[in-house]
Amino acid sequence: MKARVIVMPKEAVLDPQGNAVRDAMRHLGMPEVRSVRIGKYMEIDIDGRNGDLEARLHALCRDLLSNPVIEDYQLLKDEPANRSGSAPAKQAAKAKTKQKRKTSR
Repeated sequence: MKARVIVMPKEAVLDPQGNAVRDAMRHLGMPEVRSVRIGKYMEIDIDGRNGDLEARLHALCRDLLSNPVIEDYQLLKDEPANRSGSAPAKQAAKAKTKQKRKTSR
């Protein structure tokens, strides 16, 4: 299984990196850019199918990969696609496994 983690600053938190990139984009001829948020993207390959794997992944995201005080995370799981043959069926299966969980503190 492959897990993808997206960590972004909370909306209420200032993002100086995003502001710097936004300003540079405007300076380079893109005045239409209203805002930019800078985050982190991680891919994690996992062996096995332990029953509590998802809960442990969420704990990993909360305790190690993000700072719940200033960041939210999304955990996206990609299951192996060998069960269904068609591309739309694979995409539908992938969409069903998509998990989004925002931290709240």
